[in-house]
Amino acid sequence: LGALVLVWLRTDGMALIARMGIVLASGAIGYVAGPEIALWLGTPERLTIVGVTVLGPLALETAAAALLWLKRDPAHLAEMLRLWRGGK
Repeated sequence: LGALVLVWLRTDGMALIARMGIVLASGAIGYVAGPEIALWLGTPERLTIVGVTVLGPLALETAAAALLWLKRDPAHLAEMLRLWRGGK
């Protein structure tokens, strides 16, 4: 709950619906991925869930920025996909 409050406070200045969406998405990411990440890292589960929840908006913003950048430059997207397939 504390992590969700922190995410709510960090999104100050956004529209109410956007803030609610970000908080809900961050909470969902923390709830779903937190235990698995804790097992993978070997860290306490509750601490990892809080960390993942707080860093959720950062991951969402990074993904959104990457998608907007790739949409703006389709040639670069095609080159990345070509390299991902092994350069063919």
